Amino acid sequence: MPTPPSRRLRYALIATCALGAIGVGYAGIASAQSPSGDRDSSLAATASDGAPADTVVESEQEPEAAPSVTVPAPSATASLGASPSSRPSPTATKAPRPSRTSTKPSKRPSPAPTKTTKTSKPSETGGSGSTADSGVITEVIQLVNQERKKAGCGTLAGESRLHKAAQKHSDLQAEKNTMSHQLPGEASMGDRVTAEGYRWGGVAENVAAGYTTPAAVMDGWMNSAGHKANILNCGYKHIGVGVTKSAKGTLYWTQNFASPL
Repeated sequence: MPTPPSRRLRYALIATCALGAIGVGYAGIASAQSPSGDRDSSLAATASDGAPADTVVESEQEPEAAPSVTVPAPSATASLGASPSSRPSPTATKAPRPSRTSTKPSKRPSPAPTKTTKTSKPSETGGSGSTADSGVITEVIQLVNQERKKAGCGTLAGESRLHKAAQKHSDLQAEKNTMSHQLPGEASMGDRVTAEGYRWGGVAENVAAGYTTPAAVMDGWMNSAGHKANILNCGYKHIGVGVTKSAKGTLYWTQNFASPL
């Protein structure tokens, strides 16, 4: 993807090649920060299937702003089954006839049925999304906190209202098949977090599309200065994560970071 020739005040647009091949044709990431919730940067990235993998980054800086946030979806891997072995030829051995016994079998209590829990997958949407796999969300948060620990920052706690805001944004991106901080008709990042009932003093967002695992999307974010700054901002206390798979199979990721008032 060619880098736009123009630069505008307080905006930085960077284009670099993404490491690794993205099965859905592209991968993209974007970040935004808002100290007061009234200014957000936006980015839309689309690509047709089979296009070269590109990473697009946009970030907005305010003089006293706390960094803001952004978030893609996992693809299934196909495993090859074992080839059938040759069928053994039957043997001519004769089985012995069992002898009769006079002992009566004792009654054994039947085991109580065990409860099984259904593991959810990343939500798939063609217009309506559902809660993402909690295991995927947990892994993203663990990877974030590992990086924060290296930088000397405190760990972020998962926050249900931020999870809802992030998940709804991922659902909408997947529905529209477009990565952006603010889609047409959608509220701004800060207003989306506020709408879930979280009163914030600082808020940020990272978004991404096309990455298939938590490790891959975190690697993409950590190799982008704006996204890395959001992840390693020691002022944030809470995090929310959303991930949704579109009808085309693209994963859309969202991270919301915030500190309460």
